[in-house]
Amino acid sequence: MTASTVPIKKLLVVCSILIGTLAWASPSPADPFFPMQSIRSDDDRFIDNEDGTITDTKTGLMWMKQESYQQTGHWITWMESFDFIKKANEKGFANYYDWQMPTLKDLKTLHEPHKTNSQQVGREMKIHIDPIFAKEGSGAWWALEANGHFNAFGIEFNNGKIFSAPKKSKARKAVRPMRVVKP
Repeated sequence: MTASTVPIKKLLVVCSILIGTLAWASPSPADPFFPMQSIRSDDDRFIDNEDGTITDTKTGLMWMKQESYQQTGHWITWMESFDFIKKANEKGFANYYDWQMPTLKDLKTLHEPHKTNSQQVGREMKIHIDPIFAKEGSGAWWALEANGHFNAFGIEFNNGKIFSAPKKSKARKAVRPMRVVKP
């Protein structure tokens, strides 16, 4: 071993350790809590992952940026909501296969009365969710919970109140699928 090769070997060892440390400490681009480049809501609660999804850092839930009406141009029934989510999972929307129907509790976390996203398309109803979500969609979203044999629950995003409507009703209703990012 000559004197000139020792520093090069030491340099290679130090570089490989440094690269390994940086790779281990750096956030994964697929980790929605640490995106490399991100657009955040004004209060830093929501992160636009720039793949059609929004991550809520407060709840650990990931939401589709556009609800079903914004994606399809059609209002849907409660049962069609499940079909919409099934198709999203089959296609691997944003490369995820575990989209779910949100519960009332999940949906309630999105209602923020001090924020206005936009108006419901075709009506005066203001949608009180963060403006980081897509604009001018539905102001009423279906939830997982049924209310008996013929009805189901959802949330109205102008006032944050729970509604109960016939499962077959399409009247200005949509679904915003979600998935759990961090339990």
